[in-house]
Amino acid sequence: MARFASLSTSPCVRWVALAAAILVSVVEVPAVQCQLRFAAIGNWGFDVSGQKEVAETLKKAAAEQRISFLVSPGSNFPNGVSGANDTKWEESFENVYSDENGSLKMPFLTVLGAEDWSGNYTAMRERTDLVYGEGSEADLVSNSPKWTLPNWWYHYAVHFAATTGSAFISSGHKDMSVGMVFVDTWVLSSAFPFGNVTEKAWKDLERTLEIAPKVFDYIIVVGNRPVYSSGSSKGDSTLQYYLQPLLKKAGVDAYISGYDRDMEVIEDDDISYINCGTGSLSGGSALVKASGSKFFSGDKGFCLFEMSAEGLVTKFINGENGETLYEHKQPLKNRPERSTIDQFNYLTDMPEVTYFPVPEMGKLPGKDVFVRVVGTIGLCILTFLGTLGIATGISRAMK
Repeated sequence: MARFASLSTSPCVRWVALAAAILVSVVEVPAVQCQLRFAAIGNWGFDVSGQKEVAETLKKAAAEQRISFLVSPGSNFPNGVSGANDTKWEESFENVYSDENGSLKMPFLTVLGAEDWSGNYTAMRERTDLVYGEGSEADLVSNSPKWTLPNWWYHYAVHFAATTGSAFISSGHKDMSVGMVFVDTWVLSSAFPFGNVTEKAWKDLERTLEIAPKVFDYIIVVGNRPVYSSGSSKGDSTLQYYLQPLLKKAGVDAYISGYDRDMEVIEDDDISYINCGTGSLSGGSALVKASGSKFFSGDKGFCLFEMSAEGLVTKFINGENGETLYEHKQPLKNRPERSTIDQFNYLTDMPEVTYFPVPEMGKLPGKDVFVRVVGTIGLCILTFLGTLGIATGISRAMK
């Protein structure tokens, strides 16, 4: 049976961590006025000067907009980290995102990306124990964001009170809930070297998305690689084939990624595919935009999400000056299967979030598996064509 831990004492916003045994302590989450706001930032650890610039803008937004938590869709540290106490934690995370006011002292929910997996990935999971575990060091939890990675994949439920009046009529209930589902896109890949881990990840994800529409008003999925993209990756065909149908069936509101170095929103099958990948470095322009692309920018920045009983608003924020580059709105979805009576029973049926160890597999290059495989295939093709050309030349010379 799943376990629950409350992460807020606010009457307006209450956090519930689904089956995360490590989060048994109370976390101070800022209250919001009948709305839930969080920010997403990816590719944030690749340039300290640019990272600090965006971080200062993020701190101001957190104070003004009363952000409740942060989301990082992977690509956290270049070449990963060497251990749970690597100096990168202090230099590229704590020193950058902390201040005397504790502006970003809130849960920092993350997944791993290709760069993270190339280092000591187990240490990135263990860092969570240092922050939330018994006897956690004071300097790790003072004014810094609280690094949160209970497992390679996991989920959380967030509750907030909606306004009355027309909002109450449209939603059918005043207390609203958000299901945050975090996936590791490499673990989900058939190229991942440990099939039992991949199988477990897919099984838990399918079960989570099966139950989610029955208990949540909003369903947000977070992963490193984008499903669709106008950026450098051009999306991921494997995710399009296997993951997208699950997202559609569950009525997911948004899928947040951070792999490509850009900010973009693509609409497809009533789902918003949002990439937030310029947390430290700016990216280039899109020569050809993907179908359904509504906004694309290579500017440094982050995404600000606001949920209410009316709908979801996503703002793309310029990391240099705090200006809103684009605002994307989508209405609250009608979920006829949503049950308030049996909500607790459904929640207890969600897969329990427990750490699933991954064996040591050696240091991996920063590039993702797909690029490595395609590059190898391309090299084989070129070698074959070159050999064929030489053979043809010899054949002609012998005639």
